[in-house]
Amino acid sequence: MRIAVIGAGAIGGFFGARLAAAGQDVVFLARGATLSTLRSRGLVLSGAHELTLPVTAGDDPAEIGPVDVVLVCTKTFQVADAATAYLPGLMGPQTLVVSTQNGLQAPYVLADAVGRDHVAPGICRIWSQLLSPGVIHVSEGPQSLVVGTWEGNASPVLSAFRQALRDAGVHTVDCHNIWTELWTKVVHVVPQGAVGALLDLPLGQLLDHHRSLLGRCMTEIATVGRAQGAELPEDIVEQTLTFLADQDPTSTTSFQRDITAGRPSELDAQIGAIPGLGDEVGVDTPVCDVIAETLGVHAARRR
Repeated sequence: MRIAVIGAGAIGGFFGARLAAAGQDVVFLARGATLSTLRSRGLVLSGAHELTLPVTAGDDPAEIGPVDVVLVCTKTFQVADAATAYLPGLMGPQTLVVSTQNGLQAPYVLADAVGRDHVAPGICRIWSQLLSPGVIHVSEGPQSLVVGTWEGNASPVLSAFRQALRDAGVHTVDCHNIWTELWTKVVHVVPQGAVGALLDLPLGQLLDHHRSLLGRCMTEIATVGRAQGAELPEDIVEQTLTFLADQDPTSTTSFQRDITAGRPSELDAQIGAIPGLGDEVGVDTPVCDVIAETLGVHAARRR
């Protein structure tokens, strides 16, 4: 398959490298120091998955032309600009654009650019961190990318992409309700990132000392998700806490690291989006409200 990866950071770099190493025709869209590094040294994965790989990289989608799949791996607040800059030159009649961002906003932004029929929302689960341009550390844990079409209908391109992921050693499953899968991840990653950023603590200490706060945040988000139509199991909070207990206790989310460092963050797309989504369906979210407002103040002070 011809696959374009927009954003060669911790997510795009990992999945793109795995797909390229498995023989897929992968090209990375990048700029500045990242583009220079990819062209001169390729990609380096360290930690739980070791790989050094020469890659194809460019900054002009017109030179690349239409591809089968576009993996959009930027931060959520960068998706709109990336769609405008890159997608027109990469789109063909059957091209699928796969989102990988946390939260629920990115698929809608991409659909505004190319139409829902071309958008396949995705959920990635991996503990990875960009150490420097082209260098990604991968921690022990899940390495999966689940993708589905907007309406859950069959797609030959999506079927081929799922097989490409399997051939690359990336776990994936056939998914007919991607929105439930998205909400399932929101229940996990938004509370971990938000409470972790609020208290400036890694996962293990959150679970050891602030499990109740994590659980209340998860419960509110799950209630909103069900009201929004997600088919979440009744024990989703217990399942999520059990999953987190098996992960690296030193881990933090990229959102948490961005907030702590005073960098632009996905605040509005993650915990900041929950109160509004709750208002849409008449669900109060007092814990999420306070966390979102407090983090907003923290973020403003650190800029």
